[in-house]
Amino acid sequence: MAGARLQDVAERVGVSLATASLALSGKGRISVEVREKIFAAADTLGYRARSAQRVRPTAAQCPVGIVYPDDRSHEWFFTRPILIEIELAMLREGFAPVMVPVSALAGRGQTLHIVETCGLCAVFSVQFGEESLFEDLERRGTYLVVVNNSNFQDRHYSVCVDDFQGAYEGAQHLVSLGHRVIAFVEYERPDMPVLIADRFVGFRKALDENALPFSADHRVTIPFIDSKRLVERLESLFSRSDRPTAIFAHDDYLGLYVIMALRELGLRVPDDVSLIAPGDVLDYSLPGQPQITTMRINSSLLGRIAGSLMLERFRHAHEDVHVLKVKEQLVKRASCRSIAGGR
Repeated sequence: MAGARLQDVAERVGVSLATASLALSGKGRISVEVREKIFAAADTLGYRARSAQRVRPTAAQCPVGIVYPDDRSHEWFFTRPILIEIELAMLREGFAPVMVPVSALAGRGQTLHIVETCGLCAVFSVQFGEESLFEDLERRGTYLVVVNNSNFQDRHYSVCVDDFQGAYEGAQHLVSLGHRVIAFVEYERPDMPVLIADRFVGFRKALDENALPFSADHRVTIPFIDSKRLVERLESLFSRSDRPTAIFAHDDYLGLYVIMALRELGLRVPDDVSLIAPGDVLDYSLPGQPQITTMRINSSLLGRIAGSLMLERFRHAHEDVHVLKVKEQLVKRASCRSIAGGR
């Protein structure tokens, strides 16, 4: 085919222009199977790549998708700034992002179908994770950045939260207030095992450094969100002789349920029990909203960093996987108080 273009090769194989360019230049995390198809198509069409050719994706060539779960209404106040900042970062570079709301339980096939139907060659996955889907995307040469899901940081470009450090500093804050018996309350998150582990291990590190005991009974794990079970577990916990004076909750959404459960038991926050939790997933500007001290996650910053990382992928797609982490910041509100020995 005389005068074959790179676009012709891409269309023959069914990949993006950027993917075809990367494969022919020996760059990118593209599967052997796809790379071989691209080379075969180039040979068949008589295409010869120019030396050091590098095609930077454009809006026309590379539609960008933002995949996020739309069935977690309690996380919307937290997630929305991430989506806004990613969208703004892409718009500034001339891209028109496609919002792809999916169920948190969506399988690989459903989400992959949406990605293919929209013709996406770059995807942000925000608080959503499916390993087989991510592997498929990478094999196809699709640019991928995983946002706020630590499960994939060893395999895919990711922007995460330093949950270990946040839990460590949150527990240290309780210790600094004089608390010596601190409970850890969490809910089951089988989709986020790294998050669960990081927060608990960070919490325990703070207690261990201060030589504070921690009984296995002081770790309360409930199904999401099981208010009845939470009341039962807290009632058992606070009937002990070594009852806690403070609680570290998995996030402030759970912290809200902890406050309500304690009220049923005749206990008040912070008069009887102090409470701290990572997140800032609640809207604290709402009237009547309990003011929980948090280790704040700056979700706007997560979105800005994710946008920048994707643009770097466009420019340097051949580099090794990069992972960036955002530090949690202590925000003091009205749920913690100092007791004897605190400062």
